[in-house]
Amino acid sequence: MYSFLYNRKVRDTLIQLVFLSVICFGAMYLALNAATNMRDAGLTSGFDFLFQRAGYDISYSLIHYDPKTSSHLMAWAAGMVNTIAFAVVAILLTTVLALCLAVMRLSQNFLLSKVSLCLVEYVRNVPILVHISVWYTLSLMLPGVRQAFNFGDVSFLSNRGLSLPSVEWNYGLLASLVFITLWAGLFYLVKKKVTTTKRRYVSVLLMTIILAVLASFVFAPVISFSTPKLVGFNFKHGWTLPPEFIMLIIAVSTYSAAHGSEVIRGSILAISKGQMEAGLALGVKPNIVMNKVIIPQALHSIIPPMTSIYINVLKAAALGSVVGFMDIMGTMGGSSLNITGQAIECIVIVMASYGFLNLILAAIMGRFNKAMQLKGR
Repeated sequence: MYSFLYNRKVRDTLIQLVFLSVICFGAMYLALNAATNMRDAGLTSGFDFLFQRAGYDISYSLIHYDPKTSSHLMAWAAGMVNTIAFAVVAILLTTVLALCLAVMRLSQNFLLSKVSLCLVEYVRNVPILVHISVWYTLSLMLPGVRQAFNFGDVSFLSNRGLSLPSVEWNYGLLASLVFITLWAGLFYLVKKKVTTTKRRYVSVLLMTIILAVLASFVFAPVISFSTPKLVGFNFKHGWTLPPEFIMLIIAVSTYSAAHGSEVIRGSILAISKGQMEAGLALGVKPNIVMNKVIIPQALHSIIPPMTSIYINVLKAAALGSVVGFMDIMGTMGGSSLNITGQAIECIVIVMASYGFLNLILAAIMGRFNKAMQLKGR
């Protein structure tokens, strides 16, 4: 008996079973307790509310949403798309800003180095919610639509947001499927036939332009461009980004870039100085050595911590509720929860949605990290 218990595999298995039993018991206790409290309060459980009319407005939605007819499920979809759009733009801006701040900090120019130091130390030591509030307050100080900042009569910045030209895809379903199928087939051929990366990008760009031109002769109407025009008290046509969306991106991107710049700077400093000295000794310009030699070697130590920063950027979309940006938390975890009273179900949906997006982002960065790893013999 004692020899059986002292067996390491048996002991580890028993410990895991006990731990799993405790977790299951705790989950069951919480579920029963919640069910009892909901029954006493006269509340019902379930996800049937998703198909009921939402009845609340979403200030900015990239998909069609009508508060009079759309359901809570559609409101969740609108919040999901808003969250993804925010995450994509904010992650790209974070990457660019972090790299610029890191290079400025490493510069031999005294002014650039100290400006970067002050920016990084200030931004990353102030809570992100304060940054969001400050930037949103600044957006309220922008001029009205009639006094909006004019950028070449194609873009306008006002307290209503940033109005930009839009591209409208006017093809039907059949034309879109034909276009996508042809593009995917040609992209596969280009990937197989063209070896260098630069030529591959140029080939894909030319291929897309040629397909769009040919499609314009076969299917009508073709892609059209719409520029914003001031009509009455607001801009019509074009594409208007609301101030809360823009300021949330700026606040989260600058805050995350301040942390990311230190990651990039530390990874660059970890590369031997001999690499830069060897490049300079060969007569290569410092910026070329940095782009072609130093940064590629530093990527394998940059990507893992930057992945964590990117995940924090995605989760920071939930803070948009403070300034009225309707993401998953603002729709399902805010308005839908208050209207339906289905607190547990709404919070479960919010947690599952953010968990799913974070797992997708982590998987993409994992693949990218594997591709960028230094290849050994």
